[in-house]
Amino acid sequence: MKAPLTQKKLGNAAGVSVLELLIVITMLAVITGFAVMRIVRARQVMIRANAAQELSSYLEKARLDSVRRHPNTTAEMAQVAIVNATFYSVTIDSDGNGTLDAPKVISLPANLGLQFNGPFPRTIYFNWRGRTVDSTNAIAAPASISISSSTYGSTLINVTDTGQPTIGAATSSNPVTNSTPPVPSLRDNMQIP
Repeated sequence: MKAPLTQKKLGNAAGVSVLELLIVITMLAVITGFAVMRIVRARQVMIRANAAQELSSYLEKARLDSVRRHPNTTAEMAQVAIVNATFYSVTIDSDGNGTLDAPKVISLPANLGLQFNGPFPRTIYFNWRGRTVDSTNAIAAPASISISSSTYGSTLINVTDTGQPTIGAATSSNPVTNSTPPVPSLRDNMQIP
């Protein structure tokens, strides 16, 4: 009787050759490389989109702050200033005391090479109605703001002359208004006290 662990091996059983193993390892390396490159690119695009969203959010906060405080001069208006290619400042009344606080300076993420388009410096003021004005307090639609990277594309931020920031959309300088308001319809049997 034979022991259960000692069985006869098959004579034609072959293993994996070194060449086959190298081919599989090379294929895995290539696929992994492509996956890592896609993940890195997606991360860079997401960081750029987050920077654009943050700027758009500060533009809206400045707009709402001016509407709340009703400033008369540009010195009293909430504003966002693009200082240079990588920095911008936001001047709003964040503590709610009725006067503007010191400007908050924000930088774009440095490790990606993100930059604003020129000219520099440029300031976006918001009047008491939330509209964008220039330094003389005249209504003006600011130029589009672009946050771009030489390798990962760009994101466009538009601010209409009505003060509303949009990301990646065309500028509209004409606000939507109703020329004739709707007339309420009354039933014949309705009694008005």
